[in-house]
Amino acid sequence: MKKLIGGALAATLFIAPFTQTAFAEEDYIIDPIGKYYAEDIDGHWAQTDMENMLQANIIKGIRDADDLLYLQPDKSITRAEFTVLIVRALELKTDQQGKAFTDTQKHWAKNDINTASALGIVSGKSDTEFKPDMKITRAEIAAIVARAFEATVSFEEGTPRDFEDLKPGHWAYNHVRMVNGVDVVRGTSETTVSPDKYANRAEATAMLKRALWLEEVDLPNAEDILDLVLYSESDTLDAVNAKDVEGLYEINDAARFGFAHEAGLAEAFSSELTFEDGDTFEGEIVSEPVTEATDISSRFVKVVVEDLIINYTYTYADPRKAPFDYTEDRSGVYYLIQRDGEWKVYTSEFYQTRFLDLEL
Repeated sequence: MKKLIGGALAATLFIAPFTQTAFAEEDYIIDPIGKYYAEDIDGHWAQTDMENMLQANIIKGIRDADDLLYLQPDKSITRAEFTVLIVRALELKTDQQGKAFTDTQKHWAKNDINTASALGIVSGKSDTEFKPDMKITRAEIAAIVARAFEATVSFEEGTPRDFEDLKPGHWAYNHVRMVNGVDVVRGTSETTVSPDKYANRAEATAMLKRALWLEEVDLPNAEDILDLVLYSESDTLDAVNAKDVEGLYEINDAARFGFAHEAGLAEAFSSELTFEDGDTFEGEIVSEPVTEATDISSRFVKVVVEDLIINYTYTYADPRKAPFDYTEDRSGVYYLIQRDGEWKVYTSEFYQTRFLDLEL
């Protein structure tokens, strides 16, 4: 069940559609919990992987009649669905025409299938049919991953294991061994890898996430990434102290993505409501933050932040109410993603704890 958020912050989560400067053209409901809390993965072996990819806007779930989100980790995944995940995760684009499959022309995933086909990442089940709604096997995922990440992951440096159910005559023998050698596709037991078993959504997500974190082409400069994390927090604090509401939204757009962006919107709107009421709050970083990039890949970076302590003073418009001080510790793990050539924070331990009551 979702964590309940109290105080002024709760008002930002379940408000009716509103209009303000940053969303003048359309109504928008800020809801970090409703948009990023999955009801069905607590305790699942792939919980961490699926939560992380959800918060990075790479995987999506379905919603029931009550608008609750489900990721369905143990449900089979189709060939079309996994193709869409690959295209979305790698931001694949092309002007080329893929193979003209007869069964994808009116399919919801036709554009992504065309992109992946044109780039040589996916192939059809025959010369004319892709079979987009057929369940995908673990071997098919291995082959797609091997092709999609061939230029960015050093598969040749891996050490593949021998499995009794993977023989040299299997059509995906080389691809399964390639991805197994770098731990993207793991065995289903000590002696089997189950290449022809249908994969479920949890397995597909975990495999994709592992591959993404192995990419090592055009790695970012670690110092730039560390500065980005601290500047996103200090710039936000400067905008709060200046009561610059527009600046809060602009900084959030520039520095955050996915779940962190939605959480940043909630904070910005909470500040906006505070200032509209005539109240103010000002903050100061009272520590010497220490940052370290512990994992770096081509599109993802994990940063550990220590001693990011902010002291705030809240002052009411009503002079009869006494000001009060409070402290916020925004230390913890931050995850960044590169989207459209820009690095942004997509989740953090602070935001997960505040909004979702999760731990990294």
